Amino acid sequence: MDSTPTKQHVETEFKFRVPANFELPSFPQSLGTWTTEATRNMDAIYWDTTDATLLRWGITMRTRSGGGDDGWHLKIPTRPREQPKGASVRTELHRDPTSATPPIEFLEMLSTVLQGSDVLPIARVRTERNPQALTGPSGQIVELVDDRVTLTRNEVIVDQFREIEIELTSELGLPDALLICEILRNAGAHTSSVSKAASAFGPDAKKQPDVPRLPTPDRTDLPCDLIRWALSRQVRKIFYAELTSRLAGDTHGLTRELIELDALLKALRDWFNQAEQEFLEEDLTWLIRELSIAAELADQHAQARALVNSLSDPLDPDKAAAAVDQYFAGKIEAARSSLQAARRSDRYLYLFSDLINLACVPAVTPRAYEPRNLWENISRNPCDRLTIAVHFGAIFKKKSKRLKKNLHCSQTKTGRVNASEMLRAIALSGKIDPAVIFTLGVSLGAAINAEDAS
Repeated sequence: MDSTPTKQHVETEFKFRVPANFELPSFPQSLGTWTTEATRNMDAIYWDTTDATLLRWGITMRTRSGGGDDGWHLKIPTRPREQPKGASVRTELHRDPTSATPPIEFLEMLSTVLQGSDVLPIARVRTERNPQALTGPSGQIVELVDDRVTLTRNEVIVDQFREIEIELTSELGLPDALLICEILRNAGAHTSSVSKAASAFGPDAKKQPDVPRLPTPDRTDLPCDLIRWALSRQVRKIFYAELTSRLAGDTHGLTRELIELDALLKALRDWFNQAEQEFLEEDLTWLIRELSIAAELADQHAQARALVNSLSDPLDPDKAAAAVDQYFAGKIEAARSSLQAARRSDRYLYLFSDLINLACVPAVTPRAYEPRNLWENISRNPCDRLTIAVHFGAIFKKKSKRLKKNLHCSQTKTGRVNASEMLRAIALSGKIDPAVIFTLGVSLGAAINAEDAS
């Protein structure tokens, strides 16, 4: 396997389409100093399935030369809490051009989306790029690129256009970037959400992904339509959380979304084919367990470390911390290896295939196709009704703020309980210096007192 390191960064950019004879407007001098850089002639080959699976998910994979960052590029949508209006925010991975085919790391990362489909070189994008860099008091903050683009498929030119991109090179540049965008719009530039790759792929790129984004139904619609909308919405969250978990190496978000789906299926149990639901819930339970073990151990390690580090002399927190680290090291590594094996297994891919089917054609009972009120025909279990209220909030107008607050309090207390249990286990493991056991005991007492107080 190629050992070339992968570089990663978050890209925030604004795109505009302009006529060929468009003249760039003047920008206020108060923004800073503009520096015109050398023209770049870039040549990119975009890879995808024959039906544009990646693009339909908002993902692009290419190999490019001439841009100063030759090699393989993979861009995956990112959903920051505060995304600037009109911006495209994606995490970009870059690898040096050491192979003629996509890096195995990229293909593994995309395995749940590709579902075994092959990727091929689909389109070629040649770009004449004229860049300008804006430098403010804190350094370079914004890059403006003026691109003249030629799109080719099967050696035939399919489109030519001019595009302007505004990309943040520093978070400090956001206010200036928004002002530049406003000036461009006032000068006649048209905001564009269509990437160069999507333009090259044509109509296929505009189709829905395998898990479609459905319009919000009305509460009077058939239960089957309401259920499909909620399931599609949740399964989309799971697919994006799966991609994000591979980027960040953090499975908390994916675990949370899988647990949400499991709760939703249980709340809707009376509307589903029981045999198919039980089969899916069994696989969900398996994956949640695999994901949770390593994450919980890492959390417990951090919590135990925090308790030990809060101690002061004459206790010996350093030795206690070393004992905590030693206790967790092997367990966390074993859990991560188990999770890696699970993610490479057929069962993992089959589960995500089943999730696609669940979102598109849920195995509901015939009564779901009858005109019934979904809210009035679900379990009277308070937890089930709360789950329905959260997932169908846009339809039934139920608020979930109180639920989120209660969940946060519950998780915080559970974390302290886990930490105290781990400290007790370390102290009783029989491999710890007596003085360190005393230090751990003090930490354990602090943890238990915190639990009692909450």
